[in-house]
Amino acid sequence: MKNPDKYFDFHRYRMTYLTAAAPNRAHLKLTEMEQAGKLKAIITQNIDNLHQKSGSEHVLELHGSAFRNFCVNCRKAHAVDCVLVSHNVPRCECGGIVRPDIVMFGEALKSDTITKAIEYISNADVLIVGGTSLVVYPAAGLIEHYRGNKLVLINQSTTTLDEKADLLIDGRIGEVLSKI
Repeated sequence: MKNPDKYFDFHRYRMTYLTAAAPNRAHLKLTEMEQAGKLKAIITQNIDNLHQKSGSEHVLELHGSAFRNFCVNCRKAHAVDCVLVSHNVPRCECGGIVRPDIVMFGEALKSDTITKAIEYISNADVLIVGGTSLVVYPAAGLIEHYRGNKLVLINQSTTTLDEKADLLIDGRIGEVLSKI
């Protein structure tokens, strides 16, 4: 809010690729697992909408989505193009700034999303965590709500929670899941 011109220049430069980005093998496999009834929800820190593009329906976006935008004054929803094609700070008809529905540094995660994530994790028979360093909180702390004994960690590097895993797989999540 202090430097909206700079922010939106950065946002348009860094986020324009999102409209052309395509789901990878991990997104597609997770969708397949969801459609087969083997996956209840995807909990992601990504803001890229790729899980939805792949066909997943039960996606909890902890950090929001760059594909949802809203007016900070009247809360009216706006399409992603409102932000991406504007040459200045995007504005609503009411005059308010239209911003992406993403969690900025210093902002709290949405409590209803956290509550749903905790519910899914607490009730999971198997919890698969992949493609994350597990250093970004509060998201990394959600694993503490898992009560089962089938924690699967898929990652290319070690994490502080590796010793808690019942199955630890060293690899790229897309490559690993595509072999299932």
